[in-house]
Amino acid sequence: MRALALLALLAGCPNNSQSTCKSDSECGGDVCARNGECTTASNVRMVKVTWTVNGQQASATTCAPAPSLELYFYSAEDTFGYAPVPCMEGQFTIDKIPLRYDEVELDRLGGSPVGYSPIPPSLTVAFDLQL
Repeated sequence: MRALALLALLAGCPNNSQSTCKSDSECGGDVCARNGECTTASNVRMVKVTWTVNGQQASATTCAPAPSLELYFYSAEDTFGYAPVPCMEGQFTIDKIPLRYDEVELDRLGGSPVGYSPIPPSLTVAFDLQL
């Protein structure tokens, strides 16, 4: 499944083969989730992904081995992601992700996984990247 996500990823944009919307106005009173599907507002949540690098705050220096990352969200049904995600930012927040997405993976851009986690009830996923 993760290999399919790599093929589906567009630079800087979410991608999902079921994408139908780009803005809430296209959803007839519902919201346009970041994966491109129209759904009810009660079916989305905000998730924050944060990371440090080898126990230190993400920065241009600490992220030098992997300046760009890929971020994937998984459900039992599908996957979508974002790339490139600048490592030195140290965080990525997605404001409208459907509830079915329950796992997140952080990878080096075009490379190996550096972190994988279920999305906890706190809706904040924290990684310490070992680069």
